[in-house]
Formats: sequence, structure tokens, C-alpha cells
Amino acid sequence: MRRFLMAAAAAWVISAAAPTWAQEVERAPAPVWVVASSPSPRPAVTDDAPIRVLSVDDQVHFDADGVHVYYGRRSLVQTAQGLSNLNNVTATWDPSSETVQVHAVRILRGDQVIDVLQDQSFQIIQRENNLESSMLDGRLTATLQPRDLRVGDILETAFTIHDTGGVLAPHQEDLVNANSGLKIDHYRLRASWPVGSPLRVEAAEPWADIQPRRIGGNQVFEIDARDLAPVRLPDDLPGRFRMPRIVQFTDFADWSAPSALMAPLYERASTLEAGSPLTALIEEIRAAQATPEARAAAALRLVQDEVRYLALSMGEGGYVPTAADEVWRSRYGDCKGKTVLLLALLHGLGIEAEAVLVSTENGDGLPERLPAMAWFDHVLVRAIIDGKPYWMDGASSGDRTLEDLTPPDYRWALPIKAQGAAFEPIVQPLLRTPGFETTTTLDATAGLDAQAPFTMDLAYYGGAALQMRRQMSAVTREQLQTAMTASVEDKNDAVKVETVDTRYDDDSNVFHILIGGKIRMTWVNGVGGGRVMGLPEVSVFISHQDERTGLLAQYKDQPYAISHPYMNRTSVRVLLPNGGVGFRLEGGDQTVEGGGYRVSRQASLNDGVVEAVRTITSLTPEITAEDMAQARTRAKAMVDTVLRLRAPAGYQATAADRARLAPGDDDVAELIERAENLSQSGDAEGALALLDTAVTAEPDNAEARRKRAEVRLYERDYAGARADYDHAVDLDPADVDAAVGQGRVALVEGRYPDAVVSFTVALRLDPTQTSALSGRGEAYYQLGRFDRSLGDYRALKTASPDDDSGLWGEARALGRLGRAEEARTQIAAKLKDTPESYAALDRLLTLGKADGRLREALPALDAGLTASPDNFGLLSLRGEARAALGDAAGARSDFDAMRRLAGGDSALMNGVCWSQAISGFDLDQALADCDIAAESGVAAFVDSRAMALLHLGRFDEAKTAYDQVLATLPNLPASLYGRGLARQALGDTGGQDDLDRAKALDIDVGEKFEVFEARRKTAQ
Repeated sequence: MRRFLMAAAAAWVISAAAPTWAQEVERAPAPVWVVASSPSPRPAVTDDAPIRVLSVDDQVHFDADGVHVYYGRRSLVQTAQGLSNLNNVTATWDPSSETVQVHAVRILRGDQVIDVLQDQSFQIIQRENNLESSMLDGRLTATLQPRDLRVGDILETAFTIHDTGGVLAPHQEDLVNANSGLKIDHYRLRASWPVGSPLRVEAAEPWADIQPRRIGGNQVFEIDARDLAPVRLPDDLPGRFRMPRIVQFTDFADWSAPSALMAPLYERASTLEAGSPLTALIEEIRAAQATPEARAAAALRLVQDEVRYLALSMGEGGYVPTAADEVWRSRYGDCKGKTVLLLALLHGLGIEAEAVLVSTENGDGLPERLPAMAWFDHVLVRAIIDGKPYWMDGASSGDRTLEDLTPPDYRWALPIKAQGAAFEPIVQPLLRTPGFETTTTLDATAGLDAQAPFTMDLAYYGGAALQMRRQMSAVTREQLQTAMTASVEDKNDAVKVETVDTRYDDDSNVFHILIGGKIRMTWVNGVGGGRVMGLPEVSVFISHQDERTGLLAQYKDQPYAISHPYMNRTSVRVLLPNGGVGFRLEGGDQTVEGGGYRVSRQASLNDGVVEAVRTITSLTPEITAEDMAQARTRAKAMVDTVLRLRAPAGYQATAADRARLAPGDDDVAELIERAENLSQSGDAEGALALLDTAVTAEPDNAEARRKRAEVRLYERDYAGARADYDHAVDLDPADVDAAVGQGRVALVEGRYPDAVVSFTVALRLDPTQTSALSGRGEAYYQLGRFDRSLGDYRALKTASPDDDSGLWGEARALGRLGRAEEARTQIAAKLKDTPESYAALDRLLTLGKADGRLREALPALDAGLTASPDNFGLLSLRGEARAALGDAAGARSDFDAMRRLAGGDSALMNGVCWSQAISGFDLDQALADCDIAAESGVAAFVDSRAMALLHLGRFDEAKTAYDQVLATLPNLPASLYGRGLARQALGDTGGQDDLDRAKALDIDVGEKFEVFEARRKTAQ
């Protein structure tokens, strides 16, 4: 029995077991059953690979003496690196049951044939490759380094391994894996066995149809393949699909045969000797524990904790378990020895239990393969208590109670029984406890901008706990401190680690890494009023894996493997200032399923303390390609699910908060860096204070000017921003960023000619500057220069093809130029590749409204939502289209779906409000949605509410709301236009001034009020 993994060139790995200790390599001619293949010619054209495998010739012969495998190889050395690749010719074998014959080691150089074995011989060594894993197999390795091997030489080797079968005899089997990391010019596998033998063969793709044929007194199975390229398999492919080019040979009739073959070995080894000391241990466990579950757990812990793992697989040790009493006396054993010891204990305690064979790596699809012992690499115990199965692994560690025992992810187990048995599925229920958990506590009681003390507890459970404990035992405290500090601080510059410690809880088998320090929290100016801190550590998401493309495209329709069973938990706790008065949570409890996982979050704010927990749980070992595609689509369309903590709008800075404004002894560069950090965290006030100090210290520091201008622009101090950008340009007329800044200020102020000039300067300095292209395209559009706007947006598409703003601007300009069909062509091309493109569908909707072809847009909107069912933006577009076409039920369905997705979030509720309001649809419901959004006090959300009031004919209230918005955002075109209409409805002729000013800022502003104005005109 062997599992042969084809190695590059002349390296060999072969395994087996039983007596006849052969410790030499015999030189002999090839066996008579070997059928020589025609030599592979030297290739006329070489490539850059270090070596080229010209031929691989594997021949297997089964007879009464055992299994014999011939390995022939021819490899061409193409580079100097290839010399080192072929520097060592080796053969590995088990001397207890195998012998090795070498037939040839030759170097072919032109017409010259050099017999390496004429002057050189093999050295025999014993090297235990798995010694660090406490596994000894006794295999020997013959090694030879061919002298005078040169670039351009062909190295030819031929060996035969003869295997008597050992303890498995007279059973015969062989597995051939014809996968290689290198391309093989010519591959041949030839297997032969006597006619009448019960041997069966089964080959995987692409050779599944090949059948043995009779040649004389033998059955012969043969594969002959040319240009065998390496197989590239996706990492996320389930195991049963990861076995191309596998050929199986066996004389087992079915899977009950190996079960019955092993039964006497385990029955004998698990039977206790007369007077065994284990008998007293059994009685101690029985007396100490009251229930069968507790007794079984105590027996398992004894085997795991008091018998160390050591595999002695020499001779028959690969299959024959050491007797339970001997395992206990020596206090070591491999999985077989630990299994029989556990069986002896459980049987003594009156607990039903049996040994089961498993494959730790190849269990998926195992029952469908030919029965062979080579598939198994582990054995454990299945106990039955009160009808419930428990999978108990004596070679594992850290198990404490049966309740927490997790069935292994081996998929199938073959019980070892005298009468034979069929496979039993290993059912894996969803985990109830995590394998890993992170708990972080932030103490923000000193203030939002003060450094907050934090603690982080990384908890490892089960086997991972003992593994981490072992790893940490080899690390000094100083090394641990250095490693964890680097790990945490590299991910977040605002974190400073001060302490690192560890703790192990033996009773629960949990290992903790405890980290403490300080962090500067990120509270940004929120869209909904008041400062906001996101807690991305507990974000909810839809798990998904990338689509298989390129070389992996051929597997795109195959299932995706999921890490199962799996559970990970993340907890965040925040202690708030002022007892949490006025603070609120946004996002709350959520649960989503997709891509094979459930992601759930529970969050609360009580007594000034935020508690948030996210749990990720696997649901299944694999999902279909269709389900994974849906998960990708849903993930792409998923609305924001970050949990946010919002401070009250009137939050009063604490003394610790105010300390952030003090410049101290920092130089200008340090002040700019500090200001940038504050700006990124949303603290514009603090950033401006530091930048003011920097500019005062160095008035001509261009970077300080630009940074302050950015913050001023964000704070709507347009005059201040303009002054700083102008000063930076005066200092350096070639400052691209400053020129772009000038253009941005001019754009928001409605100074479109000035914006064109500034953006043009920037583009002369850098023709691919995307912000300048986008900005100038907008400015030209507002000036009515639609042809030039079109040119800029098309240039933007070229410079940034993944940015849909180029397509959006292009289609908008084409519509204004009367080239709607050209715009539809560009949109159709985009939707063909990306049916859920919001930019393309938004422009298609606008074109349809303009030329009366709105109904034609519905199929595209339906297709987009089929591709992305929970896409909030697309639901809004289709809802607006349906409302405009008189499909009230359809529109209401879409707006209801948006409302469900919004979950009360003010920004998303504003979206629901706005879509209904501009459509003049379900206005009472729209106003209720607007009220929820406008509670935040955000000016843009109040603008949406004003639109609903306008449609409802409540013009006084609408004007008041618009006044409120314009007090904060005086240049908001929609509010100016809406207020103008409200004033006109109230008889105020000054409303025309608002309308004119709004259209001067945005020539398309009237599109948003078309429904209102049409109804108003009809009513009049």
C-alpha cells in the first residue's frame, strides 16, 4: 500500500509496512513485467524553466508476492538553477516490508551516455521528517548526487519498489497521484495483474473512461498522455473535487472489508491484562463522577493529559495498535494507542464505544471512492450515550466536557467491526461557543478627544488554547510585548500599547492574551448632527468569496468550501462621558446570512455603557456556486451596517478634550501631522486650531496653507479656503493640488468660469488629474458648454475606467446635446457587464423621463435588482419610475423594501423620504419617513422634509423648513428652488429671485420639481 505523490524530476516519496528488513539498494535490471517506452526526444525548443520533465513512466504490477512499482524519469537541465533541482537522486522506503532496486541513473549529453552508477553508489540514511511532530516511521532514504551534471544534460533514472504488503497482506492496493507542479511532456501509467484477480481500478478525470484490457494472462490498465500541464485548483474547492488524475487500485470488495480487517487488531489491543492497573483507574473514575457523560469526559481527559503523543510507525506500527496496558505503562502512544486505551476505559465504565477510521484531509466524498486503507490517516472513538454519538479523539487535547465536544470536520467515519461496517456521517451541528473571541473595552469617560485607556482580551478555546499556551511558553515576556505591540500598533497609529500579559484557565481550557494601553478615538462630524464614532469591529456583512476567473474559470460552477464548523465572536464595550447622557446608538441589532455564514450583532446602550457583540457562525460545509454568486451580489449592494455611536449635538468638551488644541513645542511639520490626524477623525475645530498656529509660525508654508484650506472648505468657510489656496498658488504656480483646490472652491460657490480656469491650470500640469477632469466637466456643464463637458467626462472614463462618474457625466452631457440614443448605447454597454450600475440606471431613468420612454427603463431596472436584490439605490430608482408610470402597488413595494433596509437609520430614511417626495407619492407616509430622518437636524434631511411639505401644499411650513436649511447651506440649489416655489405659492413675487439663483447654481435643479410643478399647473 502506498500513496505516491509525483515529485519534480527524480525525488521519490513512497510508504508501506511489514517484515523483511532491507537496508540496501540493489542494482538490478528492470523487472520482466516492465514494458519499455520509447525515449522522449530532446525538445527542439526550450523554455525558461529550470528543468523540463521529458517523461514520467510509472508501472505497477500486482502478483502473489505483493505490489511492485517501477518509476522511470527523464528530465532536462535547462538553467543553472535546474542543476540544484536535480542535484539529489533519492528513494525512500520502509525496510520492514519493502525493497528497492535501482536500474539506471544515467546522464545523456549529446550522443554520450554516462552511467552514473559505474563510479558512484547510494548512501543510506535514516531521517525522520516528522520528528518535531513526535512521529517516527523508520523509513530509510537512499541518496546520490550525480557528479558532473551540466546545463543541457538529460538525467535519466529508473527504480522499482517491491512491497510485500506487511500486516495488510494478502490485501493489495495502490494509489497513484499523477499531479505534478511541472509540465510533463510524456506521462505514462501502466498497471498489470493476473486475470482472475479481484483487483479493481478507478481513474479520476480526465481518464475516467479508460478500462483495463486483457493482454495474455494479465489485465492491463494504461494511460498515455502528452503535454500534461499542472492542474490549478481553487483553494475553496471542496475536497472531493480536488482529486483529478488520481488512479485507485484495490482488491477490497467494499468498505466493510477494511473495517473487518482492522477489527481483531483493535479488539486485542483494547482488552486489558489480568490485574491491569487501569482497572483501578476505571473504578476511581466511576466513583468520582456521577453520570456516564462525566465519566466519559474524565476518561478522555486522562488519555489526552496523561499520555503524551508519540507515533512509532516502524514495522507493523503503522497499522497495529499498541496494547492499552503498554500505552499506559509507557505513558505515550499514537492515535491508535490512545484510541485503544480510551476504548478500554470506556468499556470498563460500561459505555458503548468503538474505534472509527477517518481521513483528516480527504474525507469529503470518501464513500464514493474505491475502498483502500491508504485513504485513512487517523483513528478515534465514537461513544454512544443515551443514544447520542460523541466523537472522542484521544490524540487531541484540551477537551473538558462532552457538552463542548465538537464533532471533527472529517465528514465520514468507518467503524471498525468484526462483521464489517459501512461509513457513518460525522454530523456537524452549528457551534455554540467560539473558537476565538476578542473583547475590547474603551474607557471614554474623560472625553471624546482625550486618550482613552483600553483593554483587549484575545481568548482562545479548546485545542487552540493549548496550542497557544505551548507557543507562548517558548516566548519571553519581552518578546511577547514587542510582537503584540507591533501587531496592534501597525494596524492603528492612534493606539499605544503599554502592557501585554497572558493567562490560562485550566478548568475551562481557555488561553488569554491580555493587552492594555491608550487610544485616541475617532469621533467624526456626523451627517446626522453631532459627532459620530463607528465601531467597525462589530460590523455586519455578508460573507462571500471571489468569483473564479482566469485559470480557475473552469471551476466557476463548482461548489465553494466553507470553513465549518466555525464560530468567532467580537465584543466591544465603551464607557461614555457624562454618564452617556444624550448619546445614542445607530445600527443596532442585525442578523444576515449568506455565503455559508450567519453574522449577527446585538448592541445596547445602558447607564452610559455601550455593549456590542458580533458573532460569525458557519452554517454548512459548502454552498453552491449559485448561492455564492448571490452572496457576492448581496454583499456588493448591502447598505452600511457599521454600528455607530452618536454624541449629542450640544456635547461640551471636557478639559481633556480641550488639551488637544494646545500646540506645545511642536514644529510646523509636527503641527500639520497632528492636525491631519484630528481632521481624519472629524475634529475640524482641533485641526484648524493647530493649522492656524502652523500658518502663523510659517505664513509661506504651502503645505500648511493647503491643509488649512481643505479643513476650511469642509467647514464651508469658502472665503478662508479661497485665500489659503490662492496663497499656495502664489508661492508655487505649479502646485497642482492648490490649483485643484481653487477650482473646488469656485465650483461650490457657483463661480463656474473661475472653476474652469483653475481646473485647466491643474490639467496642464497633470493631464490625468481625475479631480480636475471631473470638476471642469461639471463647470462646463453648468455654463452650458455641453460639448466640452462631454470631452472632459470621456477623458475621465479613460483615466479612471472603474469610476462610474465619467459615464454619468457623459450620458448627462449627451442628453443635453440631443444625442440621447448615443447616451443609451453607452449605458447599454455598461449594463451588459454591470447590470446593477446605479450611475447607468440613473441616467437611463432621466433620459426616459425627458423623452417619454420611461417604461423602456423598467426591464433594465428589474435586471439590476435581479443581480443585486437588496440594492437600496436601485430600489429608489425603480420606485420612482413605477410611481411616475402610475404603478402604485409596485412603487409602494419598492419603497417598503427601502424602509425595511433602512432599519431606522436617519441617512437611509432620508433616501426613502426623498424618493417618495419628489415623486409626489404616498405623501403622508413620505412625511412620516422624513420626520424620522430630520430628527437628526441634518440640513440635507430637512430639505427632503420640505419637499414633502411642498407637495402636500403646506407652503408656510415648507418655506420655514427651507429657510432653516439655507441658514446652514446658503447655496443649496434644491432648497433655493423649493423656497422659491413655496414663496410664489404664498403670493411672494420675490420667489422668482430664489428660482433664478438656484438655476444659476444648477441648471438641472428643476428636474427634481417637475412632478410638483406639473400638478401645480394642472390645479391652477
